[in-house]
Formats: sequence, structure tokens, C-alpha cells
Amino acid sequence: MLNQTPLTTIHQLETLIAIDPAAHPIKQMASLFVGAMNDWDTEGQISIVEFIKEIKDFFGAPLTIDTINNKPIDHSAWKYEAGSSLVEMIRLSQKVDQQLDFDQIIEDIITYYQKQLEKIDFLAHLKYLDTSEGGRKTPAFSKYRPQIKFDFDDMQTSGEQTFINKAVVNPGEEVEASIRIIAVDHFKNRLQEGMAFEFREGSRIIGTGVIVQLLNEKLRKKI
Repeated sequence: MLNQTPLTTIHQLETLIAIDPAAHPIKQMASLFVGAMNDWDTEGQISIVEFIKEIKDFFGAPLTIDTINNKPIDHSAWKYEAGSSLVEMIRLSQKVDQQLDFDQIIEDIITYYQKQLEKIDFLAHLKYLDTSEGGRKTPAFSKYRPQIKFDFDDMQTSGEQTFINKAVVNPGEEVEASIRIIAVDHFKNRLQEGMAFEFREGSRIIGTGVIVQLLNEKLRKKI
């Protein structure tokens, strides 16, 4: 089942960029956009839509290289730092695919990373047991699908592990990974950050993990 959580916040986008293993123009443009959001320094601002509204209110709309560069400089130096990142983003888009429309550039970024979000339920820190501890005898490769078991439930669910910054993990090693589970409906509103789990091959425990960040809001435990 696909994660249907909408991509709406700065933190979500930052996370998805950070775990994106490929180097490509959309990632470069998204990184510049996030840099602009961080430079904007609006206290408590988390919404991508609200940030876009603020920059258009400040620089003018439609938002273009000229509207940003022609804005008279005042005491808000940090806003001009953000504007510089947006100018660089638009110029990169122009160079890559001749696209200068700011709104279309942002739509392309959100569309790309929304598709990435759909494939992830949570991020986790994983520790593979050493062979002497009962772990695997051979390495595990990214996209490996052991069974995941939480201590509050007898059910096991298949959990695809996509390793972050690694392709292979040996017995005894630790790794950060994005996890996609099968039984989303079963674990609806039952998971939270910091929750521990085991991953298994059949009844044999081959490693342990901790949820670092939930990205599928359907799974989040109600408090």
C-alpha cells in the first residue's frame, strides 16, 4: 500500500532530499529551495505553501529572476539570501529544461518527492546481529525484505529495507534505512518515533531496529 501522506512541510522535503541517493537536477533545485526556506527565518514556519505566499508577498508575483533581483535592499538581509537561492534555482531549471516558471518548478519538485514519499513508511536505525549472535551468515543488500515484529503485537509484516548511503550491510553492522511495510492497515495509529522492533527470517531474529522518523501519518499513534 502506498503512503498517501501529502508532502506539505519543509521538514518532510528536507528529509526526502537527505535520503535521496541520486545526484540529479530536481534534487539540486529542491536543495536550493529548502535553503531559501531555511534562510527566510520565519519563526514557526513549516508550510511550503505559506512560505511561497510570503516570498511572493515580499518580492512580487509572478516570481521571476527580475522581480527578485530588482527588489530594493532593506534591513532584511536574510530575505535576500533566500532570494539568491531562488534565483539560482530558476537559473538551473532554465539551463536543464528551459523552464523559468517558478510555480511549475516547485510543482515538479513536489511531484517528484511526493512519489518518493509514497514508497516510505518510516526511517529507522537498524543493527544487524553478528553471525555468532544468531544473525545472517551472508550480507544483506538494499531492498532486502525480512519480517518486522513489534513487541506489542504478535503479527509480523514484511518490511522492505532501503539502505541509506549503503548498498550492502554485513552481519554485525548498523545502517540507516527507509522502511516500507505491507500491513499498514493493521498498524494504523499504532506506531511512534523511538519504538523498537525486531526483524526476522522466519522465527530467527537477525537484527533490531528503532523508528527514527515516521513519514506515513496513517501509522502515527494517537496521543
